[in-house]
Amino acid sequence: MSCPSVVHPSQSDYAKGVLVKRLVLVTAVVASFAFAGQAMAANNYAINLGQQGPSPAGIPKSAFLDVFLPSKVTINAGDSVTFSSATFHTVTYAPKPAGLFAPDPAKSAYDQLLDAAGVPFYFGGLPKFVYNPAALGPYGPKSIAGKTPVSSGVLSPPGRKPATATFLFPMPGVYHLFCQVHPGMKGTVIVKPAATPVPATPAQVRAQALIDTAAAFAKAKALNATKAPANTVIMGIGTTTTLLGYLPATLRIKAGTTVNFVNKAPSEVHNITFGPKKYILGLEKKIDLLPTGPGSPNQVAPVLLYGSEPKGQYTYDGTNHGNGFFATPLTAGSPAVPLPKASKVTFTKAGTYHYFCRIHGPDMSGTIVVTP
Repeated sequence: MSCPSVVHPSQSDYAKGVLVKRLVLVTAVVASFAFAGQAMAANNYAINLGQQGPSPAGIPKSAFLDVFLPSKVTINAGDSVTFSSATFHTVTYAPKPAGLFAPDPAKSAYDQLLDAAGVPFYFGGLPKFVYNPAALGPYGPKSIAGKTPVSSGVLSPPGRKPATATFLFPMPGVYHLFCQVHPGMKGTVIVKPAATPVPATPAQVRAQALIDTAAAFAKAKALNATKAPANTVIMGIGTTTTLLGYLPATLRIKAGTTVNFVNKAPSEVHNITFGPKKYILGLEKKIDLLPTGPGSPNQVAPVLLYGSEPKGQYTYDGTNHGNGFFATPLTAGSPAVPLPKASKVTFTKAGTYHYFCRIHGPDMSGTIVVTP
């Protein structure tokens, strides 16, 4: 049995040269196999749906990001993308967004409901609306390709940890994604053929997300400094960077003044709701029925679409409905959303009145101080 030859330092330069060439060749072959292995190995990229935690120091707490971070990523066919949400977003691939609310398929009406004074609310008997499962629920496969619609459904974080959804992209193409809940919140995934060079690694994409997040939050300071016109309250402002707040937070007016509440947030819906917080939260449990599964009750709170008063009768004196409850219909900052863009309310009696957004809760609150 012959043994492989070993070249020692004392052997000829020719033999040494042959060995060097062989080593170079072997190294090149090994490297090529390693490169091929890397090219064939599927990568997982990460895209954040909005911020992944509270606003950083020095940024208004009301600042939220309705944006894909980063908004565009290029990957190879066979790679996957994990979308992470710490707030209330979907990642959806479909021809167009579905409306959040839809007329009740059963064509039913809202039940009669008494207010705190024992008087029926006016919306009893009006057409009922339900939450649209196509907007809020998941559907489709765990891969995005061709024209097959896919949605994660609402990704609501379990506790403090963000919720995630991972989708495989098996076919080359350009895939335009959006959030069902926030109009104008869009992202793009460009899928190149397998083994084609792409501009950024998964680690670089994660780094870009952090850069984009910081840049988006930085816009909040200027938004927070916005001055509203006289007798006007801005209900949220901003696009991909948005403030879930009222500007000004406290408005002082004289009795008899009509205040214009204007939605300046194209990606959000807002309203104003006055009254005892405990009563409002209790009322919500009765009239707002978000479905938790097939066959479970499904009803959009009538005040979201109709308000607590007939249109054109928006006056407030702190005693509405026996306990000061009053709510305007939802407004939208986006022209594409078929909702009012503003609500006008006349304040007829002196007092200090606190209100909040029915959608975003007491954290989005404001005050109207009415003097004689």
